[in-house]
Amino acid sequence: MPPEPQQRGTSFGFTAWRGQTSAMTAPHAHNDIEVNFCAAPVTYESAGGSYTVPGGVPAAFWGSRPHQLVDISESEPHAFVTIPLARFMSWAVPAPATRRLLQGFILVGPDDEPWEGLPSAFDRWARDLFERREVPMRATALEVEALLLRMILGEWAATTTDRARSTLDLQRAAAMATYLAENLTTDVRVKDVATAVHLSPNRAAAIFRRIFGIGILRYLAQLRVSEAQRLLLTSDLTSEAVGARAGFGSASSFHETFLGECGTSPLRWREAHRNPAGPAPVG
Repeated sequence: MPPEPQQRGTSFGFTAWRGQTSAMTAPHAHNDIEVNFCAAPVTYESAGGSYTVPGGVPAAFWGSRPHQLVDISESEPHAFVTIPLARFMSWAVPAPATRRLLQGFILVGPDDEPWEGLPSAFDRWARDLFERREVPMRATALEVEALLLRMILGEWAATTTDRARSTLDLQRAAAMATYLAENLTTDVRVKDVATAVHLSPNRAAAIFRRIFGIGILRYLAQLRVSEAQRLLLTSDLTSEAVGARAGFGSASSFHETFLGECGTSPLRWREAHRNPAGPAPVG
């Protein structure tokens, strides 16, 4: 079995895993759609609220809000697959479902589906994505997309506030992340983010860094890169136009930031991820 994936920057990449795990000691956030499955109930805490996913059904959510696995059976394997937002936005998921995921709702698969085969599917996805062979990776992408489409037949849930567990800083960090995601194409400054949560810029920046592990402006830059990746995949806009629509102030800042985050230029990234004869996208 491949090792448990590790987060790099604000994303885990397109990856999967299944194995024994335990409750998390601290919240984390990442710019991926995450699909989880466990035979036993699993409880997550997010932005001061909590939600328990029933055992035996898959659940999906956008990982950009700080969240923490707080209660899980250590005797039942836990499985997850993460899909980078840019890749997810290129899939044929209906727009209403996409909006609800990006609004912070949790998608819970229908309980009358035969989900018994999911554990073996997660094992296969984990192996194929770890080995990074083109054809199996493409098959995994199609299968995970199909899983999400089947899950849409289920129900939507939101976290419910438990005051005994609620932490004000976690709520503030989630509110700041939401503000950044909703305003990433505008000229956002740290003071704007701080004003949105009624804090001083220094206090807001300190809370954000403690929860997310990176600064506000770095997180904003990574959100803009994700938006640029979506535009590169779904449009024929020029590189300069993509950068402008994604919120970058100049073509040079867009290219510099994109190169730093992705290790290649925007146009080369587009060619690698849209060329069916080339290598499969890897997130």
